[in-house]
Amino acid sequence: MLRHCASILLLVGLTVTSLAHQTGHAEGPENKNNPTTPQRIITIAPNAAEVISDLGAADRIVGVSKFCVYPPQLAKRPRVGGLFDPDLEKIIALRPDLLVLRGRCESVESLCAQRHIAVYIDKTDTITGIQKCITDLGRLLDKDKEARALASSFSKRLDRIRRRVADRKRPRVLLTVSRQPDRLANILTTGKGTFLHEMIEIAGGQNLFGNVEAPYPQVSPEAIVARRPDVVIELMPEADLTDAQRTRMLDQWKALGSIPAVTGSRVYFMTEDNVQIPSPRYAEIIDKVSRLLHPEPSGE
Repeated sequence: MLRHCASILLLVGLTVTSLAHQTGHAEGPENKNNPTTPQRIITIAPNAAEVISDLGAADRIVGVSKFCVYPPQLAKRPRVGGLFDPDLEKIIALRPDLLVLRGRCESVESLCAQRHIAVYIDKTDTITGIQKCITDLGRLLDKDKEARALASSFSKRLDRIRRRVADRKRPRVLLTVSRQPDRLANILTTGKGTFLHEMIEIAGGQNLFGNVEAPYPQVSPEAIVARRPDVVIELMPEADLTDAQRTRMLDQWKALGSIPAVTGSRVYFMTEDNVQIPSPRYAEIIDKVSRLLHPEPSGE
C-alpha cells in the first residue's frame, strides 16, 4: 500500500509542468552538455528504466528509483530514492552522465545543473508521451533502430486492441487511482488528458469522469452514484489482497446501492506491478482492461 500511495503522489505531481530550460536539460535527443553517448544512467522513473532495458541498454543503468520493479535484472542496482525523496549523495557517488526524471524535482535538477549532468525530462503522462519517450531515449542512447522497433511493436499492440473492440458498446468505466482502504472516501479517479483516460478509451470503455478537466480529480460516492458506472476498476499496484479484504471492499461498493457495476458484479481489482507505470508493458494492462470490459468472445 505504501508503494500504491507513492505512485499516486507521482501521478498528481506530474500535473505540474517540468522546467526544461535549465542548463543540462534535454527534452528530446539534443544534449549539448554531453555530446557523447551516455554510459552511466540514473533513472528516477520506473517506466524509463523499462524503456532503456527494452532498448538493450540495461547495462548502462547505474542507479534506479526505489519504485523500480522491472526488469528483474535491475533488482540489485543501487536505489536512489524517489521523485520526492532523492538521495543526492548517492546520485553524486554513482557519477551519472545522464539522469532521467519523470516529473519535477528541483533538488535533483539543481544538482545536475551544478555538476553538468545531462537531464532528460520524461513526460509519459499520455500514450503519445510513452512513444516519444521511447524515440527520445533511443536517440540519446544511440539505439534508434531498437527504438523504432519498440515503438512500432507498442503501436501495433494498441491497434489490435482498438480493432477488437471497435464495434462493441462502450460501458461507463470508473477507474479508481486511490481511495481510503477502509471506506469509499478520498477517491481519486482520472479526468481527461492522461494515459489512464486513454487506456479506458483504447480498451473500449467510456471514462465516467472523462469530461473533467482536472487530470486526477477527487470524486464523492454521491457523484459516482449519479453517473452510474457500468464497470468499476480499482488500481492497486502490488497490493496483496486477501479474500477477506476483497470481500470487504466489494461490500463497500454494494453499500452504494443498485449502480450497474454492483448489480452486474463488475467491480474489479487490478494489482499488477505496472498498473500505473506508463511503459511499453502498458499494452498488457490495456489488453487486460479491454477483456474485463468486453469478456465476450471476439473471434480472434
